[in-house]
Amino acid sequence: MPASESRQPTAQFLIRELGRGTWPDFVRIMEKHNGVWGGCWCVAFHLQPGESYRTVTSRRAYKERLVRANRSHAALVYDGEDIVGWCQFGPPAELPGRMAGFRKLGEAAPDWRITCFFVDRDRRRKGIAEAALAGALRIIAAKGGGTVDGYPIATRGKPYSSSFLSSGTESMFAAVGFRPLGSLGTSKRVMRKVVRSR
Repeated sequence: MPASESRQPTAQFLIRELGRGTWPDFVRIMEKHNGVWGGCWCVAFHLQPGESYRTVTSRRAYKERLVRANRSHAALVYDGEDIVGWCQFGPPAELPGRMAGFRKLGEAAPDWRITCFFVDRDRRRKGIAEAALAGALRIIAAKGGGTVDGYPIATRGKPYSSSFLSSGTESMFAAVGFRPLGSLGTSKRVMRKVVRSR
């Protein structure tokens, strides 16, 4: 099985990397959810400050151009033939958006950023985000590894709507070895892990 495709050992999920071959499946789940997060099409973190794509159609076209140019990465979680969730990741050069707060921490930029998660609304609370995170870390290791940052929410045991957990939870990142690096506001954390090359 190639590095871009792996079976989750504890679940029925298959992890595949976003790319030309998986783009049609990605489009299918995106369209089911109206482009997710208000029609974002997972481009918000790809945008430079001041850059924008104002329509859902333009964001979809931009995302497709990035994927076809191998400049957009995600660990896609499959259950059978369907994507049920994903974790977007990439180097800061690919995902420069929303870095202003991070710069205030005075830390060196990571080699990789894990910027957001999405889980099919019909499949939430079934371990899909955890599977996506594990898949992203395996793909990163296959691409040479390095420092990886995530930006989860510190829920402190309080109930949160899934709509506010698009960057994952602090406990989910801690469970796979991420350590706190700092905070971006009252609930957003920066956590870091070193991933070894495979």
